[in-house]
Amino acid sequence: MNHSPANIIAEYLFGEAILTDPDDSGLWHGYVGVLPDGIETDDDIAACIDTTPIKDGRVMDGAALFHFGVQILLRARTCNTGYAKAADLQDALAAVDDEQVIIGSNTYQIVNVSDATGIVNLGQEEGTKRRWMFSTNFIATIKEV
Repeated sequence: MNHSPANIIAEYLFGEAILTDPDDSGLWHGYVGVLPDGIETDDDIAACIDTTPIKDGRVMDGAALFHFGVQILLRARTCNTGYAKAADLQDALAAVDDEQVIIGSNTYQIVNVSDATGIVNLGQEEGTKRRWMFSTNFIATIKEV
């Protein structure tokens, strides 16, 4: 694959308008690999981050099968806002059933996505804004088409 599983999941969430591409105007910007910080950074944002994949054997032609790990970190102005967005993300990803995602000249098939942890409240961040942090983790089956 030419794109990370986190990038593929983020593109899917952009297409479904669950998150907004950081280059576009809108609420709940989604990033890949990093959750930007700083006093000027939006309060309500999320980041898709790759985690450890699970190797699940091989097919007859020798190709390895993987279930890719993706963590979504969220930062929100209020506890209720963050929890609600995490629940929206879980619902959107639980509904995935053979969805195609196109990134540049590459097409990917997200076969399914399974919730691995539920919603984890990480508490308030340190600093002046004291925004709320949440995490939710998924296992995804993704293949290049």
